[in-house]
Amino acid sequence: MNQSELKTIYRNKLQKVNPKNKKIIPGFVGTTFEMFSQWFDPATFGMGCYYCGTKNERSFELYQLQRSGVRPDATRAGKRGRRLELDRKDPFLSYDRLDNLAWCCYWCNNAKSNFFSEAEFSPIARAIGEAIREIK
Repeated sequence: MNQSELKTIYRNKLQKVNPKNKKIIPGFVGTTFEMFSQWFDPATFGMGCYYCGTKNERSFELYQLQRSGVRPDATRAGKRGRRLELDRKDPFLSYDRLDNLAWCCYWCNNAKSNFFSEAEFSPIARAIGEAIREIK
């Protein structure tokens, strides 16, 4: 992943306020891009989804299947699923706790939501990984 992509991921994870309902969308508050880029480890990213093991390249393949119409499109108009995403292993902790962040695929991130803990989600992630590996 190049610096430009990393900056995009960082900017997208900055805390925001939803203009429609004024609710806070959790994200980085005190973490600078420099801190985030020091946290980023290409080897960890290369291992794929923390939960199911889906690699970044596979995420992109599945994204393309959806965007081309081969499979139903769940990418939220192309905004999600292109690459691994950031997840908080413990959803009660801040994004600023970098030791709590993990790279995960769109499908695990979507299914885990802010509801499941890392341990609770583990059997679900195994099933998602198995299903993803079967998709041709």
